[in-house]
Amino acid sequence: MPLNPKIKSTLIFLMVCFSLSGTVFADTFGVFTGQINTRGVNVRVDATVGAEVICTLAKGELVEVVWEAYDWYKIRLPKEAPAYIKKNLLECNDVDADFASQSGKCLSAKVIKDRVNIRLGPAESAWILGKVDKATVVNVIADEGGWYKIHPVYQSYGWVNKKFVNKEVVVLAQQDVPVKALDTAKLSDQLVVEGKISPYGIVLWRKATHKLITPENKIYFLKGDRKSLDSLNYRKVKVTGKLISPAASKYSIIQIDIIEALN
Repeated sequence: MPLNPKIKSTLIFLMVCFSLSGTVFADTFGVFTGQINTRGVNVRVDATVGAEVICTLAKGELVEVVWEAYDWYKIRLPKEAPAYIKKNLLECNDVDADFASQSGKCLSAKVIKDRVNIRLGPAESAWILGKVDKATVVNVIADEGGWYKIHPVYQSYGWVNKKFVNKEVVVLAQQDVPVKALDTAKLSDQLVVEGKISPYGIVLWRKATHKLITPENKIYFLKGDRKSLDSLNYRKVKVTGKLISPAASKYSIIQIDIIEALN
């Protein structure tokens, strides 16, 4: 039986409104960096408590929240999360010379097809964590048969219950400064700087694992929680902390009190 023209028009109008409201909501959601507030928080493949666990997060760890659904946040997966891609969808970029005489260990590879699935395990039946397009370069961790285990790509996602994520400015727990270091160090008042953060390594006896470059190209080394800093790599941040610099140091070292993602 054909629908009444008025009813049909009303249904079409409601469908258009629903579609537009969804688009507006998608455009207005603000991506933000949150902080895990409890130990051993599960990241799941879907927004339900019964969904498979991808990995766990430590208290204080930072996560990038890209979406929300009811009581759940969708986040980009951390570096430690397992991720797999089929070998025949990749082209190896470089081979570790130390292993070239044996089997040739692939360190990074380029995706050769579009819309390639990144999976939770080395099987076609494993949950899809994300997709990558042709020419994307991935870092290879291990060779597992017909699959490569890789570091999660930027487009890999999981879900965390909202109650385990704080939206406030991130506070990093201070590490104790060795007594020996204080003998040759100068301590200043609180310092606030903005810039882009990137990994560095070890600076003297201090575990200053990251550096910050300001818009004026001034370099600071950062001392704080490594996992939290790793989650902010290559992003613009605002750092508040104390300046701790050995007398012979070429660059200043900041002991972080607060760090806030600006993008």
